[in-house]
Amino acid sequence: MKTIAIFSGYFLPHLGGVERYTYNLSKKLKEMGYKIIIITSRYSKELQEIEDTEYAKIYRLPTYKIVSNRYPINKNNKRCKELFKMIEAEDIDSIIIQTRFWTTSYLASKFVAKTNIPACLIEHGSTHFTVNNKILDKFGEVYEHKLTESIKKNVKDFYGVSKKCTEWLKHFNIDAKGVFYNSIDTSEGEKNNQYIKKEKDKIVITYIGRMIEEKGVLKLINIFKDLKKIYNNLELNLAGSGPILEKITAENNNEENIIILGKISHDEVLKLLGKTNIFVNPSSFSEGLPTSILEAGMMECAVVATPMGGTTEIISNDNIGYICGFEEPEIKEKIEKLVKNPEETIKLGKNIKEEVVKKFSWDSTAKHIAETIEFKRRKR
Repeated sequence: MKTIAIFSGYFLPHLGGVERYTYNLSKKLKEMGYKIIIITSRYSKELQEIEDTEYAKIYRLPTYKIVSNRYPINKNNKRCKELFKMIEAEDIDSIIIQTRFWTTSYLASKFVAKTNIPACLIEHGSTHFTVNNKILDKFGEVYEHKLTESIKKNVKDFYGVSKKCTEWLKHFNIDAKGVFYNSIDTSEGEKNNQYIKKEKDKIVITYIGRMIEEKGVLKLINIFKDLKKIYNNLELNLAGSGPILEKITAENNNEENIIILGKISHDEVLKLLGKTNIFVNPSSFSEGLPTSILEAGMMECAVVATPMGGTTEIISNDNIGYICGFEEPEIKEKIEKLVKNPEETIKLGKNIKEEVVKKFSWDSTAKHIAETIEFKRRKR
């Protein structure tokens, strides 16, 4: 049995697009007969350092916690070195590194240099990482370039989860070799279809994602408050955790028809999307190919989204969904257009589902990745 190691700065139970990508890819590769090792950050003492799951063996490296738990810094200490010796003993055939800007990726590149194991890096971003602070963001850009230059010395094969990501890699003088699209698991289509129960007496608008300002959730709340002055059949659901969740809760606890759910399970996400009419992703944050949009499409939601990352590779025209600008009036215009036209909302939901199922399935993406890294392994 061939062994594939995947390095990811964060992994479940931490929630995010990279984490879902790693999880779904691991599951599919396991089904295809590979042994999977995941190396990630032990960002909480409650997490097991070494854990065996049904789809992968997980190693969690010792980690500091800074920047509001948004960026884990791995400790390159004695225990870290001991864990890497155990990882080396796993007889790994190929390595996949998730994105460039984690210290986990840097440690992975050093491991590649030491072991000479074939490796590729999959980029998940399309702009510089940001914490919404001009000084820290400028420092972060310099740091990101230096980290990337170091990784490039040891890792030669780069891919993106969207074409937009591969274009972004050129900013670092990297010519990507191709795209490993972010995807969804279509194998549970029958179960997911049972969750699709759209509200008839009201219009459910939903945001799912990190509760950070750059994701545009505060703009969406303002837009909803304006719209509900005109339309009395609207409901806004907000799901996800993050540093501004407490602020959002405090300011909107008494707001009629704004439901703040916080962190919910993936099954609850699908059920929520199943009753959602309009899904909104008003992000200005660095995106790869947003998982939330793929899942919203799978659950027949009409989607309004900014053109971050590979979003326009999913929503390529107005018959699939609406691409909006970043300012509140531009986002509001697209949402209101759907609020006024329920038939258009239903049509877009059906169309985007067809697009997502046809083009963004983990069955085909995992196969493509496995064939590519297998070729690299044979050339070793």
